[in-house]
Amino acid sequence: MKAIDRVYKILSTRHRDEKLTTQQVAAAVGLTRGVVSSYLSQLAKTGKIAKSGTRPVFWEVNAPASAFDAFIGAQGSLHDVVASCREAIVYPPHGLPILITGPSGVGKSFLARVIFNEAQRTGIIPAEGRFVVLNAADYANNPELLSSVLFGYKKGAFTGANADSPGLLDRADNGYLFLDEIHRLPPAAQEKLFSLLDSGDFYPLGENKQVHHVNVRFVFATTEDTTNVLLKTFLRRVPLQVALPPFIARTLNERTTLVLNAFKNEAKRINRPVQITLPTLINLANTNAPGNVGMMENRVKLLCAAAYAQSADDANPILVGQDNGLHITITADTALQRLQLLPTQITHIFAQLATRLAQSLQDTDDINEQNLVVRQTMRTLTNLTDAALIDPLQQQLQTATKTVLHNRYGIRPPQDNSFWRRNAVALYCVQMGINQSDNTAFTTLANLIQTKYPRSAYLFSQLIPQIAEAHAEAIWIMFPLLMQPVVKDVESIPYNGILLAHGESTAASIQSVVNNLCGNYLFESFDMPIDVSIHEINQRVQNYLATQRAGKSGTFVLFDMGSLNQMFSEIKKTQDQKLLVINNLTTAMALDVGLRMQRKDSFTTIAQASHRYGETTGTQYFEGLSDQKNIIVSCMSGVGLSEEIRRMMRNTLSGKEQIITMDYKDLRSTLDNHDQRFFDKTQFVLTTTDITTDLDIAIVNIYDIMENQGFHHLVRLLTDAGEQPANCQHFMDQLLKFFSIEGIRDRLQFLNPDVVINEVEKITTSYQDYYGIELAGKVRLNLYMHLALMIERMLLASQRADKASAIKIDTDQEREFFSVSHTIFHGIEVKYNFKVADYEISLMYQLLSPYI
Repeated sequence: MKAIDRVYKILSTRHRDEKLTTQQVAAAVGLTRGVVSSYLSQLAKTGKIAKSGTRPVFWEVNAPASAFDAFIGAQGSLHDVVASCREAIVYPPHGLPILITGPSGVGKSFLARVIFNEAQRTGIIPAEGRFVVLNAADYANNPELLSSVLFGYKKGAFTGANADSPGLLDRADNGYLFLDEIHRLPPAAQEKLFSLLDSGDFYPLGENKQVHHVNVRFVFATTEDTTNVLLKTFLRRVPLQVALPPFIARTLNERTTLVLNAFKNEAKRINRPVQITLPTLINLANTNAPGNVGMMENRVKLLCAAAYAQSADDANPILVGQDNGLHITITADTALQRLQLLPTQITHIFAQLATRLAQSLQDTDDINEQNLVVRQTMRTLTNLTDAALIDPLQQQLQTATKTVLHNRYGIRPPQDNSFWRRNAVALYCVQMGINQSDNTAFTTLANLIQTKYPRSAYLFSQLIPQIAEAHAEAIWIMFPLLMQPVVKDVESIPYNGILLAHGESTAASIQSVVNNLCGNYLFESFDMPIDVSIHEINQRVQNYLATQRAGKSGTFVLFDMGSLNQMFSEIKKTQDQKLLVINNLTTAMALDVGLRMQRKDSFTTIAQASHRYGETTGTQYFEGLSDQKNIIVSCMSGVGLSEEIRRMMRNTLSGKEQIITMDYKDLRSTLDNHDQRFFDKTQFVLTTTDITTDLDIAIVNIYDIMENQGFHHLVRLLTDAGEQPANCQHFMDQLLKFFSIEGIRDRLQFLNPDVVINEVEKITTSYQDYYGIELAGKVRLNLYMHLALMIERMLLASQRADKASAIKIDTDQEREFFSVSHTIFHGIEVKYNFKVADYEISLMYQLLSPYI
């Protein structure tokens, strides 16, 4: 396949309404953008594809005309209805029956005819196939006549049936039968009809032997609630039901197009152009009568008849309405695309306005200057609009602004009616689609506004979906009008604030409270499902920050749960602003941060204040694990042990190092998922388990420091961090006491381990001082436990003292040890009123003799 053919195939396999940019086509076909652009231009010259838009340009295949193109709203509010009808037409083997519902005059009959035309155009039904119509309401008082008309009858079936007569079903064979007002069909006829839907077979009236078979497609219509007027067995045979809305419920552009289409029909009828003034068009587009489109079309006929009567012999266009210089001319050949709906005069006015605003922004004028430019234009256009249409638009705008700007972001626009009136007139012009002939000026304007007023532009963009269609670029002309009163306050905030919470409205609720209490846009919120990944959260944050183009003083992210370090790292790696991340979000916390943002406190002040939000709250505003020297403590046996070791380190060390406790799993994950820079301030990791890592971080096993070598290693690490040796020894003493207490707690029967450990420590220190030795941690731990249990044994079984006579002392060293021991134990013997037996001293000698 040639490359140009591959390019065409990429476009032709897309959905009928889908357009692609040059870059998207290039990516799909695997060629460079420049080559693909050349191929696209060639295809456009041959008429195979069409080009639209600017910056970017969009491409689409020139699809053959569809019968639905004549159905106003097919690409708009009735897109889904048309899509369903298309599917019903092509579904094998004979399509699907369609039931159209809606009030009188909304176009049900017209849609049925369009469905038939499309089926015939595409060859789904043969060219000779017929479109047969039966309005059941015409036979409401004669159900038997209705059945005979529909199914036909045999000669003699009733009085007057002098010959066989085929029914409408026979006439509709290989075509469509449109049954209007189907609710008027009696139950018997419905039952007979659903049998026909199942098999294509039926019996004419009076026939019970020879079955008739037809290939008929059905479209039904009713103005009633189908569940109340049609048999359930019948409804089950009609899988597709589509509803057409009342005229007034259609979009403004569609209503206007329908009005202009009615004038086009009259121009064709009288063979003369028709000129419609803008107020007349507005009034007709705002028609809200029971007859819907039909009633509006009758009004158009009467207006044209009155205008024609005044100039019946004139060849000039007839004028409908009071001439005010602005009117639309419609002929029998006028194409009613939305791009041509409004007077060229207004389109020109708005294009000029967009250019003037863009120049003002480039000249760095104040928002008040831009507001004045737009107000001057709106003052002119207000005189050309009709209150009947502007009133509902004003109400729509005020409601949307309250819902979005006020409730979510705490912004309170003026209450002045003239302010809202000007904005409603601008909204009317935008909704009429006047900018669609050339989007360039409006796109440029939007970009300039978003660059100069990024925070205010973001708020405005949140409002747009509530008041205009997504492609209505001219909506940005309203920005100076609507946002001018609040731009100064909104743009004064130098930070970005983000609230993240799991649940349907947790973050949004806190956002609303804080923004409204502060009276300004401080926070955006994102409510997330419980199973959302950190990557998805980060993506939403990045997308938001990209729209702000501000907040260079810093970004504050408050979230409800998850890993503080991981959240900080994910966000920080894609943006270079200062970043503060706080977990365990609360309303009080968000309000405090918001008030500080509003006061324009420095980033450092706000970050430091966040440490005071409570023990359960974590904060991070620096690269890496910490911005100060730190020691990580993590014990596999649980956070409780880690916290106790942190307490001892705080009580014994100088406080120069931050002591960070981590769950063992979090420690492993942190080591595995971060590089060396993350641990630049980490002095070492103190843990109860040997851990291997490729990072250059000292890992110290708590049990290893019970040996002299391990203890001296710990001392070196601490002194390198600025600690005094005495503090290191003090920490070691506290650690041994803690482990000793925990070791003997369950083995002592009545002595308090927290009390007796102090006696044990004094005895051990006395031995070390006398002999001038430094016992290793494990030896001291063993000695502590032995002495504590010995003291309790002496209290419980003092009779063991008679074993002293059995102790044999062989050396002078032993004699000296026994003498020194009696002196060392004298104080505890007096305190507890017992005598330490020589047998116990001999056990002590066995423990200490290797070191003395």
